[in-house]
Amino acid sequence: MDAILLTVGNLLPYHLLSYGALLGTELYQSFVNTKLCYRHLPMREFLGLNKRIFPVYFTCQIGLAALTAATRPPYSIVSLATDLWSAAPLVIVLAMGSLNYFVYGPKTTTVSFVRRALHESENHSAVDDQKIQRANKDFKRNHAMTIHLNAIALVATVWYGFSLSHAIITGF
Repeated sequence: MDAILLTVGNLLPYHLLSYGALLGTELYQSFVNTKLCYRHLPMREFLGLNKRIFPVYFTCQIGLAALTAATRPPYSIVSLATDLWSAAPLVIVLAMGSLNYFVYGPKTTTVSFVRRALHESENHSAVDDQKIQRANKDFKRNHAMTIHLNAIALVATVWYGFSLSHAIITGF
């Protein structure tokens, strides 16, 4: 019974679970969910789904990174203040997720709907062609930013796994 209480009262299991959820969520959303939806849904439905999924994904990414930081053994977030090797990747994940949630995610969603509407319009003039080119350019730039920020966050999450492994091996 003492072993159970010792484990339940320790930050490590919660930390491992929050880190595992963070990494798993990033991997699943980046390499499974998005690819399957893109392949199997019509574009209109794909855009509508992304409009709903990505804000939730970025919120989870931010929340799980914060929870991972808050459960860092042995002394919660205070433990990160003395270990920059572990703090840096979590700060990067929080920053990249925040940029995607507040800036590039909404921009990408908005311009994807504008772009789609312009492509579906039947009457094209020279002005419309310029608008389409501008919308395509805006979409490519914002979408590339979300992809790159997410990739940076994923690399930082894996980096954190290595720093966490080192901390566990050396006994924090």
